[in-house]
Amino acid sequence: MKDNYFYNMVDPEEMSTLEYLPTYVELLKKCERDYPDYPAISDKVTTYTYKELVKRVARRRDFIYSQGLTPGAKIAVMARNDLDAMELLLAIATAGYTYIMLPNALNAQAVMGISMKFGLEGVFVAEEFMPLAEGLKCKVWSTKSIGDTEADYAQVTKDTVAAIYFTGGTTGAPKGAVMTHGAMMRGAFNGVFQPGKVMHKKYLLMLPLSHIFGSIKSFLGCLYTGSLVYGCTDMKAAVGDIPVVKPHVLVLVPGLVDIIFSIAKMKGKEFLGDLETLVVGAAPVPPRLMKMAEEMGICLCAGYGLTETANLSFANAETDKYPESMGKPYPEQEYKVVDGELWLKGDNLMLGYYNEPELNAKVFEDGWFKTGDLVEFDENGYIYITGRIKNLIILGNGENVSPEEIEELFYKNSFVKDCLVSEMDKNGQGVIGIEILPYAPETVGMSDEEIRAKLQAIVDEVNSNLPPYKRVLKLVVRTEDFKKTGALKIDRNQN
Repeated sequence: MKDNYFYNMVDPEEMSTLEYLPTYVELLKKCERDYPDYPAISDKVTTYTYKELVKRVARRRDFIYSQGLTPGAKIAVMARNDLDAMELLLAIATAGYTYIMLPNALNAQAVMGISMKFGLEGVFVAEEFMPLAEGLKCKVWSTKSIGDTEADYAQVTKDTVAAIYFTGGTTGAPKGAVMTHGAMMRGAFNGVFQPGKVMHKKYLLMLPLSHIFGSIKSFLGCLYTGSLVYGCTDMKAAVGDIPVVKPHVLVLVPGLVDIIFSIAKMKGKEFLGDLETLVVGAAPVPPRLMKMAEEMGICLCAGYGLTETANLSFANAETDKYPESMGKPYPEQEYKVVDGELWLKGDNLMLGYYNEPELNAKVFEDGWFKTGDLVEFDENGYIYITGRIKNLIILGNGENVSPEEIEELFYKNSFVKDCLVSEMDKNGQGVIGIEILPYAPETVGMSDEEIRAKLQAIVDEVNSNLPPYKRVLKLVVRTEDFKKTGALKIDRNQN
């Protein structure tokens, strides 16, 4: 067995049964061979074993093959995280086509635009979303569509395109990252790693399948380990499913962790059921959440990744020792830092943004992907994200300030729930300012004036350790939540 940070954290006996498989086809063959009678997917009413899942996916392929699509055709799925969506994701990829999981928040105009831009030949639509598919020029099928016979796998390789995932990329505008079987399976294999035993666990698929973090760590990585995945048709409402299905592992963004821990604090730890591990990504994890996880006896693993890199690039299973770090690099991946920016290379990379040659030329150089993230490494090889190049604030004196770097200092204080650093106007001059939403439980019994004074004291304390050009010179106290993205990250454009 390889000597590696990640290989060493998993139970050795279980790790010996796991290896990187370069295609979805080989993953399903492993599932059928090694886990036939284990439960695979469930909606709390119906549960399919791995043997049954493989057979149903084969029948889904039969239906897809019958539609006379062109080789490599792009097929979208518009559904929630239910059994149909999970089966269709697997069926489209193993039939040799390219799947696109559509976010539930899209309107009819956006669906039409995606259909035209990506040249969809078909879209599977759940009943509730059928009105959004009216007028599409491609074929429209119900997500319940399934064939009568079990069709064979298509001939695919690690270089065959498997999926397109939407991303803001390194420039902010939504675009499609083209992912091969090999890249997605590298991400899925990385999703296996977490401390201790990993086989035959229970997961609750709370993050949408349209989000690559949800697809890889909450779903494909689970299949690798013969785990049971419960579907989730409403991310926030599914919080109430936790004491019912009693998952061992949850894959979440920090905003959801905050909600879950707040409820557990009121109802008691028994609300969390059998929860052992939290895998948290897509945004920085506030130290207070790490502390709460430790108090509840839950292992919280933080990480870093992008859609373009099959999500999982770095991870930290020792947040108690290195709370501010995103961890160490996953196996079989190269990295380097160029002028403070992280560059990555490996079989986890996307082929490029769909039909965006100019952008691809900007973000790739000699096989290296430029992440757009500013980083630092410590003497032990742990990575620290200090900001995004596109978010840098350029001051009038020419100094560059990373807002994320300053925000991280404020998140260390338990009185701060959320914050956003930006350039603000003060007496006609551009200065570094911050909006802070205080953590409600800490403000009980305090007046507005006392809350502002407390926050100003925190600003003063942070400023005392910053060089003059980075100091926060304007404070705005928020009384409402920040506008969030679909991944529950703070939207930097609050207008």
